[in-house]
Amino acid sequence: MRIPGRRPSAATVLAALALVIALGGTSYAATVLPRNSVGTAQLKNNAVTSLKVMNGSLLTADFKAGQVPTGPAGPAGPAGPAGAAGPAGPAGPSDAYAGFKNGPVAAPGSLSTIATLNIPQAGNYVIFAKLWMFDNVNTSVLTDCTLVAGSDTDESRTMLEGNSGVVVAGAVVALTVVHNFTAAGAVALNCNGFGVNISINNIKITAIRVANLTNTGL
Repeated sequence: MRIPGRRPSAATVLAALALVIALGGTSYAATVLPRNSVGTAQLKNNAVTSLKVMNGSLLTADFKAGQVPTGPAGPAGPAGPAGAAGPAGPAGPSDAYAGFKNGPVAAPGSLSTIATLNIPQAGNYVIFAKLWMFDNVNTSVLTDCTLVAGSDTDESRTMLEGNSGVVVAGAVVALTVVHNFTAAGAVALNCNGFGVNISINNIKITAIRVANLTNTGL
């Protein structure tokens, strides 16, 4: 025997459909939303929490400036290689050393030192010496003087001409030498009167230190 049934009303059908959508809406959204369709506008405030962020995935660039605290300074690294040397600076002021002896000094009978100038520091030097010598016996006499700085020397041989006995014969001797002292040293002035009575006066030695020194043949 067939029992007649009642057809559901339209309101019942709509209510059942609404219930299905309500219960299955989340799964539907998860499976139907297109890729990259959810952006800032779709996210609620405070929707992304620490639990939703993978540990170690954020970078410094992801944070606003000043938001990430600075950690303690690490140990100093090793020193880097030395840089290239810069250009040489300008030459400094020159140093000069001078000494004098008024005399008279008797000319030795063989080449011997009559005056010495000490050089207190290394460097390139231009050295001058000057003296005046005269013949006490009024005869023609050959004299010899040498300025010595290390292996560098300058020599002068001077003939003192005799006179009639009224005027004593004399001459001025000038010497120049250049030398590079690698350490403190001395300059010696040596003279030889060959055994004749000759006086030497106004002895002067001057040494001037220079930045550059070129000594070539002329």
